[in-house]
This record gives sequence, structure tokens and C-alpha cells, in this order.
Amino acid sequence: MAAVPDTMDVVDDDFLDAVFMNESRCQDEGYQEGRGEGRRKGLEEGFRLGCQKGCEIGTELGFYLGYAGTIRQQAENSKNQQRVLKSVDNLVRLIEAFPLTDPKNPNLHDQVQAIRAKFKQITSLLDIRTEFKSAAEPQGSSF
Repeated sequence: MAAVPDTMDVVDDDFLDAVFMNESRCQDEGYQEGRGEGRRKGLEEGFRLGCQKGCEIGTELGFYLGYAGTIRQQAENSKNQQRVLKSVDNLVRLIEAFPLTDPKNPNLHDQVQAIRAKFKQITSLLDIRTEFKSAAEPQGSSF
């Protein structure tokens, strides 16, 4: 004859299983909730940082493009007129070729560095000491 389990043993086992399973379920829910919240915050922070850096680079490139137009007008008085005009044209081409709609471009940083180097070359040819200063950079002391 088969032994019939005592009903008290079954109730105790079910109760303990429910307690342990509830703890595990709560832990899983907390993990998923925390992971979702972390992902959401990470996306928000990444979006803000991307906008900030994009604006900084756009402002810098705009400065260089405007400066190139001014230099082109005043290059007539330069002793290196041909070299200056050629360098200005190259700078404008580099800026116009900059990938504005491809933030995942692996050459983005290299292209910005090439534009900065070309600008520095032009200012050196003209013996002008200037550089782009972002509004985001702190300047001087504030007391």
C-alpha cells in the first residue's frame, strides 16, 4: 500500500516554496526594473552629451568657415597670396565634406583634427595668432 502524504507536510512545503519563489520573483522584477531605468537614463545622458558635443563641433566649424571667408577677402595683401588662397580653399572643402548626418562615422575625429590643422596652417601663413575658443570652456577667474 502506498503511503499517503500527511496534509500538513504538503501545506508546509507549499508555503515555503511560495516564500522562496516570491523572493526570487521580487529579485528578478527589481533587476529588470533597474536595468530598464539604467538604460533609459543612459540613453537620455547620451542624447544630451551628443547634442552638446555636436553643437560644439558645429560652432567650431562655423567659426572656421566664417574665418576662411574673411581671410579669402583679405588675402590680396598677403605675401603668400597663392598659398593662402589654396589653403583656404582646402579648408572650405574639408568643412563642406564633413559628415553632418553620420555621427557614427569612424573618421569623424580625424576629420575634425584635419580641419583644425588646416586652420592652424592658414593662421601661421598669415602670421596671425588666433584659435577657436568655445563658449563652454571656462575663461579666466570668476570671483
